[in-house]
Amino acid sequence: MAIGTTWATGSWSTNSWVTGSWADIGGGSDTTPDSFTFDDQFNVAISSVRTSSPITVTGIDAAADITVSGATGEYSINGGAFTNAPGTVVNGDLVRARHTASGGTATAVDTVVTIGGVSDTFTSVTAAAANP
Repeated sequence: MAIGTTWATGSWSTNSWVTGSWADIGGGSDTTPDSFTFDDQFNVAISSVRTSSPITVTGIDAAADITVSGATGEYSINGGAFTNAPGTVVNGDLVRARHTASGGTATAVDTVVTIGGVSDTFTSVTAAAANP
């Protein structure tokens, strides 16, 4: 007698498929990633282009939507070109955020990256004015 395992509506033995059919019992695709955090930057130069450290997309098993918001906000996937157009990412992709820092002193600029409904804000803050 062969040892078998029940799968969906049939069973599989070491010799052959016995009855039934294969079925997806996984419940669908997971496109909601684990939370992620961009490292914020402080005391940056006025009007400088600021690029975050990369985050790694984890916790999904299908392509997830990615969007960005913020006046000058963009993102890059796996070192590709920066864009502000909606796109998709897959598990293991490296994502960076980028924006132009404020033209004023001691001022924050925020760029929000959203992946599969999970968001984080990349913030840069310009240096304070020097004391005379």
